[in-house]
Amino acid sequence: MKKILLTLLLVNYIFSELIIEITKSSENLIKVAVIQKQQATKIGDLVVGVIEQDLKRTGEFEVLTKDQMLSIPTKESEVIQRDWLLLEVDAIIFLDIDETRNNLDIKFLIYDVGYKDISDDGKVLGLPDSLRQTSHFVSDEIYKYFYGIDGVSATKLMYVTKNNNVHRLIISDSDGFNEQVILKSNQSIISPTWSSDARDIAYVSFENNRAQVFLHNLATGKRESILATGSTVSSPAWSPDKSKIAFSSTMDGNSEVYLLDLRSKRINRLTDNKAIDTEPAWSPDGKKILFTSDRSGSPQIYEINPINLVKRRITTVGNYNARPSYINKQKIIFVHRDTESFQIASLDLRTRELEILTSTKNDESPCIAPNGNVIIYSTKEGELSYLAGVNISSGVKFKLPAIYSELKEPAWSPFLR
Repeated sequence: MKKILLTLLLVNYIFSELIIEITKSSENLIKVAVIQKQQATKIGDLVVGVIEQDLKRTGEFEVLTKDQMLSIPTKESEVIQRDWLLLEVDAIIFLDIDETRNNLDIKFLIYDVGYKDISDDGKVLGLPDSLRQTSHFVSDEIYKYFYGIDGVSATKLMYVTKNNNVHRLIISDSDGFNEQVILKSNQSIISPTWSSDARDIAYVSFENNRAQVFLHNLATGKRESILATGSTVSSPAWSPDKSKIAFSSTMDGNSEVYLLDLRSKRINRLTDNKAIDTEPAWSPDGKKILFTSDRSGSPQIYEINPINLVKRRITTVGNYNARPSYINKQKIIFVHRDTESFQIASLDLRTRELEILTSTKNDESPCIAPNGNVIIYSTKEGELSYLAGVNISSGVKFKLPAIYSELKEPAWSPFLR
């Protein structure tokens, strides 16, 4: 019997830090410069660097370096408009960083070069030991100003790595920094998922040679096995109010979808069919659950009301549709195959419009960012799995390979602030 290796503390793991590569940028980049107000400081330089990288990583901004600038103003009144118009800069982001009173507060000001006027400003309160996270919040405010939707630099990613048959469940910042190993095992870890408040996660671990669903509190490190039936169990999914977990299991002899009440520990069976029913996913309001079933002869997506158990088929196009989740109450994403390639697609539940979002061919495990606009998924090149993503509105595409490991099973956190 193989020895199980478990690491339950959140420790740094440096061997698979994500490398984010933009593979397709926006056709209409916004050109900006990020500058400290008043006298530059070492801390300020670090903040500027984080924000610059955040904006570049979106694939929707071009950020000037200092050596590209014709002049470097320290406040908006010093801006020489002709210098910046010559460089075709849309806006200058001025940062005023306050390091006093053991706080790290960042004021930002967006200066519109064309109108030669302040177009937006704001302030983010933080702490010295959270420089990167505080900077990410500023980046998200800047992104929201220009694009009208929340940025996701301050969110977290969870994913599974595999290296030399060692599996690790990892949480990192959305840019790949600050990796923390949640679980390390020489048995598989699958189906990680976040609670709606990002305080807890759930996942399936095959330690002790059987599939078990664990709930894991990130603040305390406490974990609890809530399902260890001896049967196949997979795809745990938190209800939006955290009171229930939907999952699939073969506990009654066939793969069905079940609902576990976390208070009473009562389990209710939601589906009852000779086909394989699996991969439940809650709607944002908690009133519906998507699931995958081959009851029609091929894997297709269905929706069920967990109260009255009324079901309806959602997908009709393609010979394979699986691993669904809601973008919002009227749109879903899933893995779609029409001929040979497995790709990520979206479906408008009202208009029935289906859109293929990816150009890769072996895609799986799609998940949506909390702003509803960026999708991350697992895909393959040969036998190597890595993460990739696409921005729905801009068409920006990116890759997130690891230095040493295979990557799979991504899950995007809710907003953290």
